[in-house]
Amino acid sequence: MAIDYQPIYLLGSGMLLQDRRLSVATNNMSNMNTYAFKKDILVASSWYVDNGVRIDNSSAENPSNNFVYPIVGNIHIDITQGSLIQTNNKLDFAIEGEGFFVVTDGREILYTRKGNFKVDGEGYLVTDLGYRVLTEDGKYIRVTDSMEVDRKGYIYHEGEIVGRLGIVNLENLVKLGEGMFGGNPVPADGYNVYQGFLEASNVDAFKEMVNIIEITRAHEVYSRLIQSFDLIQSKVSRGFRA
Repeated sequence: MAIDYQPIYLLGSGMLLQDRRLSVATNNMSNMNTYAFKKDILVASSWYVDNGVRIDNSSAENPSNNFVYPIVGNIHIDITQGSLIQTNNKLDFAIEGEGFFVVTDGREILYTRKGNFKVDGEGYLVTDLGYRVLTEDGKYIRVTDSMEVDRKGYIYHEGEIVGRLGIVNLENLVKLGEGMFGGNPVPADGYNVYQGFLEASNVDAFKEMVNIIEITRAHEVYSRLIQSFDLIQSKVSRGFRA
């Protein structure tokens, strides 16, 4: 009887995969206007039993008795550069190329490319969440009227270098939400810093909308096939009872 259940698992897992793809795609779309947002890409893979061998002493309802079906592999973060938007606000910063700003909430070190900074009550440069922006040697950055930052992140006060923005690359990158990232920091070299600019989201609205339409249609196909299979199974079952 295992073969009777296999189509349900195949089609059901396919439909659940489309649900997850839709969740990822709609989240990307909802952040198309979020500064420095990096879109997610769902990676799927196939689960299979070697040589299609049925597992002994296991019921037909056990998914392990099915030969192959799709499952979610992982979520890949697309770190492609977003376009730069000129704001002329001297507290806005954008990184062109690799790298993340180093910030802290007072307890741990975090990383972001979202450079719409502001000044806190004590005169320090902070993110929109209030996390203080750090220099490369871990110090807070006090904002002055004459503060300027060059392409390599050096901070100037009245023409004198007073520090350098902390900018690092990240290995084992993970999203923490609200534009924050975690990971293992490593030196960053291939970047330029632009004061008075912000990085846009890297979501392509047109491509993402097409993706959502394709996912929705695929989900509908799986749903109709499950309904059709259920109808066929019902007729077969009634035939056996007769």
